[in-house]
Amino acid sequence: MFSFTSKIRFSETDSKEQLALPSIINYFQDCSEFHSQSVGSGAGSLGQYAWILNAWQIVIKRFPRRNETIQICTKPHKFKGIEGHRNFLLKDEQGEILVYANSIWTYFDMQQMHPARITQDQFDCYTLEEPLDMEYAPRKISLKDIEDDSFTAAYKTIVQRSQLDMFGHMNNCQYVSIAYDCLPEDYTIHQVRVEYKKSALLHDEIFVKYAVTGERILVLLANAVGENFAVVEFM
Repeated sequence: MFSFTSKIRFSETDSKEQLALPSIINYFQDCSEFHSQSVGSGAGSLGQYAWILNAWQIVIKRFPRRNETIQICTKPHKFKGIEGHRNFLLKDEQGEILVYANSIWTYFDMQQMHPARITQDQFDCYTLEEPLDMEYAPRKISLKDIEDDSFTAAYKTIVQRSQLDMFGHMNNCQYVSIAYDCLPEDYTIHQVRVEYKKSALLHDEIFVKYAVTGERILVLLANAVGENFAVVEFM
């Protein structure tokens, strides 16, 4: 398992002085990239191919606080067809697991602009490990049990240059940051799932709406014709 340590900075915390949810996702993304770089498969080094994040499932036992020292860990645990599965852990200084996660990635041909079967060099780079012992949710977030009129329009936003990643897409964390603003101030997050469906590009309009069903809050980020960029589920 690959890992690195860090100390939580003031700039990474929220109004409660704890590590903000978007900062957790950034730590996991960075850990994944550090690991990939260490085995010679970092972003931008795969020629016409890239790993595109498809889904998150993040379970939060406790949010670490400002100035805590944390360890961020990751391990790939499954390659199948066009998909790679990767676990993450966030631990405190005593080794207690505070946050754990699963992520699903699609191997993508950036020239042909479609998914591709994982190439042999990727099997050669990574050592697959045993998956975390956790209850794995499906990749897709079901909307079947929620009527369209159950959703409330929240706001519209436009993708800015500061939100883009190296591929010219809105960074994965930004979708969660936008959805997070729909939550009630006193809402406690125990799990967040994200299904990425369509990349948002510079100056794209994003229409945000949400629905509340018990302890579950669903947030849709869509374009003007109703196609979802992402579906975010908070529990």
